[in-house]
Amino acid sequence: MKTIIWLPLLAFAGVACQPQTDAAVGKTAPAAPTAVAAQQHVPAQPAASAAPTPLQQVDLAYAWSNATAEAKSNATMEGFYGPNHYRISFYFSKVRRDSLHPEQYHIWGLNRYKKAITPFKGTCTVTRFAALPDTAEMANSSKVRAYTAFAEYTLREDPQTKGAGVYSGKAMLDFCVDARNRARQVTFNGPDLGLGNPTKGSGLLFQGVWRDNRTGQQMPASWCSNFLVVVPEALEKIGLGSRGDTIYPELAKYGWNDWYENDEWWAKSPKPQFNL
Repeated sequence: MKTIIWLPLLAFAGVACQPQTDAAVGKTAPAAPTAVAAQQHVPAQPAASAAPTPLQQVDLAYAWSNATAEAKSNATMEGFYGPNHYRISFYFSKVRRDSLHPEQYHIWGLNRYKKAITPFKGTCTVTRFAALPDTAEMANSSKVRAYTAFAEYTLREDPQTKGAGVYSGKAMLDFCVDARNRARQVTFNGPDLGLGNPTKGSGLLFQGVWRDNRTGQQMPASWCSNFLVVVPEALEKIGLGSRGDTIYPELAKYGWNDWYENDEWWAKSPKPQFNL
């Protein structure tokens, strides 16, 4: 069972090295005011500002964008859509943290379902953190802070696109923070594959539904950095993810002609420019 780290507890690490107050360094408290001084008006002192939380200290935009060493050769996230679990692909072209609400991240990107490529934009809002156990990839987690960020996302497809809708649900990101307060997505290697973690070892996982703008009809949708950890049982039974790199003909009707396609479809498509 993972230990949940609430923001006030995490914030302690950010204030541990702050300058101490007079009380903390042992200065003698001033004498009680005389009766005359007590009658004088004393201007109210401004309240001390709250210590910044990890959400304000660490920008997770790079990690949310699926920027990993593995993603250099394939920047997309793969997943499954609808009751038939047809293949769907997502590409995040830009992720930016909100300047006023540091827990919120703005996302721009493209998705591909069958032959249709649709631009979208939306937000991902972090709600809490949990400690991430040590792994072979992250030796010395006592020196490199490691967490899972839990978030809620809403991604709205371009309303001018035929059949457009909205993706929404829960997202989870495994990330670590180095000594320079930089965040990066965590991947799992060696004996601990991270299968027991919230992201199931994928590093970045989205699970939710798609809702049709016109009819309101909903379809299940999930995608992640490593789709093998979320393969539906129906597709696993006919070979997807359970027989090495082999792709069998019966999987083609679900969009799985190849494991990883060299076609950089996201680079050929127009960048999302629509306004919601």
